[in-house]
Amino acid sequence: MTEFINQQLELLYSSIPENEVRLHPPAKVKSQMLTLIKGVKPVNLQKPCRIGDGIIRIDESKEKFLFELFERACSAGRFTKFIPASGAATRMFSKLQTTLNKFSNFDIEILKVLSAEDKNVKATYRVISNINQFAFYEDLKTYLNDETENLVLTNPRKVIEKILFADGLNYSNKPKAVLKFHKYQNDNRSAFIEHLIESYFYQKDVQNRINIHFTISEEHKNYFDDEYKKFLNSKYFPDAKYNLEYSVQSKTTDSITLTLDNEIYFDENSRPLFRPAGHGALLENLNNLKGDLIFIKNIDNVCVDRLKPITVKYKKLLAGFLLLIQKQVFEYLTLLEQEKFPDNKIDEMIKFLETFLNIPKPVRFNLWELKKKRNFLFSKLNRPIRVCGVVKNEGQPGGAPFWVKQENGELSLQIVESAQVDFNNEEQKNIFNNSTHFNPVDLVCAVKDYKGENFNLLNFADYDTSLIVHKTINDREIKSLELPGLWNGSMANWISVFVEVPIETFNPVKEIVDLFNTGHIE
Repeated sequence: MTEFINQQLELLYSSIPENEVRLHPPAKVKSQMLTLIKGVKPVNLQKPCRIGDGIIRIDESKEKFLFELFERACSAGRFTKFIPASGAATRMFSKLQTTLNKFSNFDIEILKVLSAEDKNVKATYRVISNINQFAFYEDLKTYLNDETENLVLTNPRKVIEKILFADGLNYSNKPKAVLKFHKYQNDNRSAFIEHLIESYFYQKDVQNRINIHFTISEEHKNYFDDEYKKFLNSKYFPDAKYNLEYSVQSKTTDSITLTLDNEIYFDENSRPLFRPAGHGALLENLNNLKGDLIFIKNIDNVCVDRLKPITVKYKKLLAGFLLLIQKQVFEYLTLLEQEKFPDNKIDEMIKFLETFLNIPKPVRFNLWELKKKRNFLFSKLNRPIRVCGVVKNEGQPGGAPFWVKQENGELSLQIVESAQVDFNNEEQKNIFNNSTHFNPVDLVCAVKDYKGENFNLLNFADYDTSLIVHKTINDREIKSLELPGLWNGSMANWISVFVEVPIETFNPVKEIVDLFNTGHIE
């Protein structure tokens, strides 16, 4: 295998310029190829996390104290919000696009008949027959020359084309962040603007500064700039001072693409293809942020104003809970560093690890000498911390919280995606399908150590949890690597605490029809 890979690498590096060699050094590409050829081991699920067994439900009597912890840190300007927002909205309109591809001519009545047996057409019919309810409706009308109502009935295809393509709104090619999601009496707002407004209610420091960071695609920056100007001109919060930053996914994280014969894939121009390595590649962006306390939330998980209070409440509670954990962790780490160490603190720390952080002690821990015990405690506590909001599972596709057995035999709390599970194994399949909670990507993270220095977050990822993805390009099946997911394997070795939050705080928009859900209607 080594000889074969070396031959492939020779072909690769004879075909790319020097600047691309620096982006994709041989050692990294060789490692990617080995993983793509050998495959990735599935996770070893032990059981789903449940309330009282890996998931915490915050006691109402503790809320006041947690709010106070949060307010002190917030006033000091310690919080930043990190929002992955680089994706185009193509997938959001996939059912509309499929309908266009499948049927050339149709009116609204034909759509209605076809929708009875075709889920793509059903979604399309729902969109067209309720087109005036969308926040982008007035913008759409400007491209239809006052014929909108007639075209909805007689030529829905043209209406869809004006939503999706460049001679209209061009929504299938724009970043999801700048699409108008919400319709209000006096204005219509994009997901980007909703995030800025939401942040105002739980991120202002004592001088009304708000730190917010979006990861974007370089070619989309003008869209974000235009949307931010629109936000500022609207003067929602004249007193707010937004510290808005952008970053792009590093090309150095891209993965080599192989054919199913494990040969490097070359395109029609005889160039090798390097593909973006999924949202796990954003770990570098998060690491470069050099933040302190960081909220992480997906770009499409926003809600209308009437639901913002409950979202804001639980953002504050999650952050307060994180600060409570961090305070105790820092006290223990400071103690562990001292030469004169009280023996009775060992039991206290172990109890904290097991009951509060869900980190089991090793079976033979009580037989260890003091130094070994202290080293174990220090290594488990001196890590980045994340508190993850989880919601009750109501059938959403995606990741969930589980107890997972590591290669070294230790149990740990992890967010696991379905792609990481061996569904040919009935036991693993049943464990995954019996999860009670779902990961809405609602995190608050502490990324500084007890001495105030930033952790190198790259040191706490589990790179064995990368994913192999298959695609078809020019009628040829290819495979490439996705780095461990940002809230999955990229944070596998963090201190992880799961806290139940209400389903009302989770309002994703994966498809255009999701905008009809209650969280998006004022």
